[in-house]
Amino acid sequence: MRIEKVVVGMDFSAPAVAGARWLAQHVAPAAELVLVHAIDVPTPPPFARDALPPAADIETAARDSAETRLRELASSLPAATVRIEIRVGRPHDVLAAVAEELGADLVLVGPHGERPRPWKLLGTSAERLVRTSPVPVLVAIDARDAAPRRLLAPVDDADITPHVLDWARRVAESFDGEVTVLHVLDGGEHSHVSVMAQLLTRDYGSASKRVEDAAREAGVRWLETLTATGLGRDRVNAAVTFGKAGDAILAMAQDMESDLIVIGRRGSGQVMPAMLGSTVGTVLHGSACPVLVVTEPRDSIVDEKESS
Repeated sequence: MRIEKVVVGMDFSAPAVAGARWLAQHVAPAAELVLVHAIDVPTPPPFARDALPPAADIETAARDSAETRLRELASSLPAATVRIEIRVGRPHDVLAAVAEELGADLVLVGPHGERPRPWKLLGTSAERLVRTSPVPVLVAIDARDAAPRRLLAPVDDADITPHVLDWARRVAESFDGEVTVLHVLDGGEHSHVSVMAQLLTRDYGSASKRVEDAAREAGVRWLETLTATGLGRDRVNAAVTFGKAGDAILAMAQDMESDLIVIGRRGSGQVMPAMLGSTVGTVLHGSACPVLVVTEPRDSIVDEKESS
């Protein structure tokens, strides 16, 4: 896998620093890392404007401090090339802009600051970045001190699926890993089919099991077809389960002790609610391991816009 340039969001929190070290040592040691710090100068309330230093002074002080800390961090990272970038603006806007300008292959961020993981909250900046980034985003949640070798790739029949499988394949091949390709069947659909089968057989237990077994077999065959031309059979397992997608993905990741979840994000991300409120959001908020959110390649997005 050729990851040549990675934009690393750096707010100097422990998760962000740990994520940068994990990336440099285990994920992309040959890549150029661009450590990016965003200075988001708040607008003071009118009654406090005279009591606070001018915004320009605050920005200068923040820039000087950030530059010192970024250079110290850069010198300690085991990466081939590290450079620093300091800009003014909201963190998700800054990171997306830098990634676009530099043609980065990936953006890495940590979960929100020092917020405790039991609350299962990711942080507004990371959520917004996942929604708007022009390139895949790797959220370094509790990254282990090792290369990711146990990968989980949830897929469906969306257009993003080939890109998810491609990233999973490249990571697996780079680190001699294995991929479990997962498809989650909606629990409501499963219940509906089971009830219909019960009406025909008058035996809910056996009917439900037959429906479940048949759906799993069909799903596994479909997944094997998807992965046949990319992932080697020695690196891939196919699994089908039932239930709510986000919860099922998290359960599977826990069962297999996943090192990395590779999941696709639909849409261009131009409409951005405060919370993701989707399968991707559920996975990001509840995952115990890093999550790579894959986007459509830039050329696919351009082609789609031109044809619409």
